[in-house]
Amino acid sequence: MNSDADVRGVQAVPGKIELIMGPMRSNKTAELLRRAEMRRQYAKQYVLVLKPSDDTKGGPGLVESRNPNGHARMQALEFNSADPWPVLEKIAEVEQEIGKRVECVAIDEGQFVSDLFLFARNLLDANHDVLVAGLDLDFRALPFGEMLNLSWLVNAYGGSITECMAYCTCGARALYSQRLIDGKPAAYDCPVKVPGDAYEPRCAEHFILPGRPH
Repeated sequence: MNSDADVRGVQAVPGKIELIMGPMRSNKTAELLRRAEMRRQYAKQYVLVLKPSDDTKGGPGLVESRNPNGHARMQALEFNSADPWPVLEKIAEVEQEIGKRVECVAIDEGQFVSDLFLFARNLLDANHDVLVAGLDLDFRALPFGEMLNLSWLVNAYGGSITECMAYCTCGARALYSQRLIDGKPAAYDCPVKVPGDAYEPRCAEHFILPGRPH
């Protein structure tokens, strides 16, 4: 029986993964879109950009960077953040339509995606390169979703980790995403996902988290 790789006429080798992580306002989405466009323009690859439903930036089906410079927006397939698996069927449909393999899958706001580790690993094993951009820490300075877990995939499958830089208003490097509600720092016991919240990048000295237990 022929494998999928034989049908497509390509060698069944795993893809590679590129992680783009950092705090708010560090140009993660802009970098994801830049890399996607580079692959499309120069490598002539088909890049499928994915937008989790919890991402409120931009309009429906649109991945958009807050940075107005460079590659600011791109059409994307929007999917349920809690269930990414139906995307696999969509990838198969796209490949039937275009008559070739989807070489790369780019996922923005990866911290919102359930089963992100297993989903990304499935894509890699299916010979897709994977780009993932997202927050490494939530507003409580705790690991956000499964973003940090993906570093294992970089070691196992090859690829890279890019730590995007942001800066506090004092000029120091910002490692934290300061959530503000009505202009004031949000308390530790606030829900992780809150519609309409605002953020600032903050350094360790100026990061404030009322009610932090430790």
